[in-house]
Amino acid sequence: MIRSRRRRGLLAFVFGSVVLTSAAAPGGGVAVAAAQTPQISFPQDEGPHGANTEWWYFTGHLKGIDIHGRPHSYGFEFTMFHQDVAFPDLGVYAGHMAVTDLTRGTFMFEEKITVQPDPVLPDGGIDISVDDWNMKGRNGTNRVTGAFTDASYSLNLNLNTSLPAALHGDGGVIPYGPLGESFYYSRPNLKASGVVMDHGVPVLVTGTSWFDHQWGDFLPNPAGWDWFSVQLTNGTQYMIYLIKDGDGQIVEKVGTLVRSNGSTQALDPSSLTETVLGTWTSPASGVTYSSGWRLTVPGGHLTIQPKLEDQELRVDVSPAGTYWEGASTVTGNVNGRPVSGQAYVELTPPGVFGG
Repeated sequence: MIRSRRRRGLLAFVFGSVVLTSAAAPGGGVAVAAAQTPQISFPQDEGPHGANTEWWYFTGHLKGIDIHGRPHSYGFEFTMFHQDVAFPDLGVYAGHMAVTDLTRGTFMFEEKITVQPDPVLPDGGIDISVDDWNMKGRNGTNRVTGAFTDASYSLNLNLNTSLPAALHGDGGVIPYGPLGESFYYSRPNLKASGVVMDHGVPVLVTGTSWFDHQWGDFLPNPAGWDWFSVQLTNGTQYMIYLIKDGDGQIVEKVGTLVRSNGSTQALDPSSLTETVLGTWTSPASGVTYSSGWRLTVPGGHLTIQPKLEDQELRVDVSPAGTYWEGASTVTGNVNGRPVSGQAYVELTPPGVFGG
């Protein structure tokens, strides 16, 4: 584990300076205005928006052979977070990079933070850097580059798809429980290729990746979530988002089925349930996370198991100071047929955004 803590004082000031008011709906929920469809356009909406919180998120599964002919298997996360200061002149940017080395059975992560002008491109797309980490993308063609400061791992990956982006919720706007509402789309079927430098040894890798982009003027209320990106070998993919209140109770369910041709179907929230199969307690943070999940989806169920128990990030830019982001396996049965595949799972303990 590596952590870069520069400018922590300014980060704390900015994150603590956002004060918003919520509109209470009957029954104590948050009133969410109905969105027009679609609410997101490409490539204009790929870049920063000036919302109080925004993130661009790659996760993925990689396999490859090194120059000595040895096989390797990895999971990875590469994320840029943005907190607005004075858009577009200044923003706080934090990068999170994590590598799950399934060959070694290890997990490493690092966080870098900087304050810089917002990189708004005139023709849309993204080109965001935090120090020597960089994320570029436009219309489904992406590249990420970054290395841990101890040179244990570096990523140089191309992540591309010709399929359309998946707009979640109502045209790309989802209810976000105590946080209000959020713009949200994914590119869930990226083909990955490139090089992982593994302790000085280059590994040529291929695999699949998932990209999320989410932003909003989130309300300063306690919230957390369990999030699942599921990629089945039959080409079907699921995004399932279980949003929780400050007590850890699920208060919103958002799900999207993405077919192999890129077409989407919003899932009825009542069809989505989660059964926790086990727990894991971090020896570093003391936080107890669920570990293993059985999800119901229309027509069947999915069982998801982590490939490695310890995939916890302990970072400054997180509502609770820690979250679990992990490569996982999938088995199940949908519409009477067995299914299998892989997933990434994010478990965010309840904490406060913007407060």
